[in-house]
Amino acid sequence: MSDIFKDSTWDLEDIELLDEFEKGRNLVLRATKQIFRDFYKQNFQGNEKVLEVGSGTGFLKRNWPENFHGEWIQLDSQPAFLKEAKKRSNGTYIQGSAYRIPFPDESLDVVCGYGSYDVLMDLEKATKEASRVLKEDGLFFHLLDLSPCSEPIMKDLNDRQVPSKIDGWENSKGYIQSKSISFVPEEKVKDFNKITAKLNNDYSDLRDFGEEHNKLWRKYSQEIQTHDYFDRKLRDSLTPYFNTETIESGDLTASFKGERTKQQKKTDNEPFLFLNEAGKFYGYSNFTQYNMLRLNFPNMLNILPTGHDCAYRILKQISPSLAQKIEPSCSEISSVKYVSARK
Repeated sequence: MSDIFKDSTWDLEDIELLDEFEKGRNLVLRATKQIFRDFYKQNFQGNEKVLEVGSGTGFLKRNWPENFHGEWIQLDSQPAFLKEAKKRSNGTYIQGSAYRIPFPDESLDVVCGYGSYDVLMDLEKATKEASRVLKEDGLFFHLLDLSPCSEPIMKDLNDRQVPSKIDGWENSKGYIQSKSISFVPEEKVKDFNKITAKLNNDYSDLRDFGEEHNKLWRKYSQEIQTHDYFDRKLRDSLTPYFNTETIESGDLTASFKGERTKQQKKTDNEPFLFLNEAGKFYGYSNFTQYNMLRLNFPNMLNILPTGHDCAYRILKQISPSLAQKIEPSCSEISSVKYVSARK
């Protein structure tokens, strides 16, 4: 396969991880679709020619507002992703790279991505290419409802020779699941390296060296806010090619209240509150449980249910059919990070 398709951290034939993401997304899907509708109303006329870069299995297009009647083209470097997307919905699918988009100059109204630009190793090259194919005043936007991919961030730090460390683990598919990324700020690097070199001379035992180095790391390092890091990096990459006055970013949030879906009913402990907070999907029995967890009162979580919730759970043990009639409403709260710009 041509090197132009090796533009991300994904394995070429792996779909299972995308399906895992979608399972989490589906828990707050109705709230997320409201975010899409709100964004659509503010930024679309409805007849645009759209190119989605890194479309994966087509989650964004499948859940985009139905009143959109323009042309939506899904582009991905991984043929297995496109093949799976075709099974899930009709549409136009093209294999291609974010670094070499197969369209003429100024031929598209919108270039977008959904959790796709954060996996790219060369953002500036990708945003330059997006600018090339966009018409004058064309829209670029990127939405992210997960944590940014850690590998491009680590590569960026390593290329700048910034001491950095990832706290995480590999899952069964071999992907790094990062809990956090920490680094030594530029103004502390000189002192950090000096003391590290001294430790190398003072400790021949690797275990003793490791303990002392961990102490040193805790003293000099700080944790990266990965969403802020990616947001800043993407905005910087847009600046040379887009109208700087139109570059903006922030959080898009929406909520939904109604009956639980079949998937929500299958979750453990029968939660009635579902949240996506910066890529972490949670289910709670109710807002009381959620607030107790926020206040760090774990022992109180199971003894402070709401009255309605408590009545439902008691009745369910006696008469499940009657319990269904008084089942509490389900609440979904979704938060999506966005970056957008006009050419």
